[in-house]
Amino acid sequence: MSTIDDLAWADASPGDEQELDEIFCLTFIKGVDEGEALRRMGALPDSVATRTAADVGRLHDFEHGYPTVASALPLGAWTVVFEPNGFEGAHLVEALSRGTEAVSVLRHDYASDSFGYAVDGRLITGFDPAFPPARHGADPDRLLPLMREVGFTEGDRGHYEDTIARCLLVVERITGVLPGFDALTGPLTSAHVEPWFSEGPRRPASRPGRDEPVDAVAEVRRLTGKHGLTDTPGLAGALAAARRGEPVDVTPDSPLGAHVRAWLTESSRASWSLNDHGGRHRMTEAQRGRAFELGWLARALGAALRPDLVR
Repeated sequence: MSTIDDLAWADASPGDEQELDEIFCLTFIKGVDEGEALRRMGALPDSVATRTAADVGRLHDFEHGYPTVASALPLGAWTVVFEPNGFEGAHLVEALSRGTEAVSVLRHDYASDSFGYAVDGRLITGFDPAFPPARHGADPDRLLPLMREVGFTEGDRGHYEDTIARCLLVVERITGVLPGFDALTGPLTSAHVEPWFSEGPRRPASRPGRDEPVDAVAEVRRLTGKHGLTDTPGLAGALAAARRGEPVDVTPDSPLGAHVRAWLTESSRASWSLNDHGGRHRMTEAQRGRAFELGWLARALGAALRPDLVR
């Protein structure tokens, strides 16, 4: 078994010799290969390529739309999905576990870290590594013996050191495998991932400034009318099927899927560029406002077409 010292990179700070940055997610999925693991994450097929972590980092810019890129590493019976500067695995762990098991560890220095273990579509145990006594899920105490082994004790009330490393030690006790730093940062099969194309949970249709829910199909029609998108290929047929109560799957390489991808990219560019000194002023306020509304449009369309996934 690994030790805390073996995993020093997991909690390392910028400037340390080995560090994965202040935001990253590692998700382990049992019994699937790299391609299937990425597909479950919502991989865009035309973006699959071999990339290093440095290559992935160079894609996070205004021109590329700040995509989420995930890399996959096979380890024994498991595949590890690594998201540098990403966090989708933490939200998708239940969907990723359908028919198998999945466990996800998120480090996010600007929000909250998280640990989640799921089996066949159901979260078994989840917790915030900074406060592991507050566990949740279908069986919150299932992993408690493993947590105690790695130093998460019930008597403590937070203030743990090396929390991400400890989480990974729990993962190793579940899976029997752990990736090394060099393996994660070296050349791996990778893809842009967009959870809109996954089986993960979808947010209900909403509108900024309104607390009450909105009808998803009506909101799609309102926004497509406002932005001249009513003739989007495949849209009318998809909405008609949704009104009949039929689930609609839109693939990334379909005509409608291509437009959804474009809307989501513009929304991502508008959001991420606000924190990018080199990109912030490359959009006018009007362009940014339209881009944000395209994101709301994609959200409403996702809810309209797959109400079974709305949470």
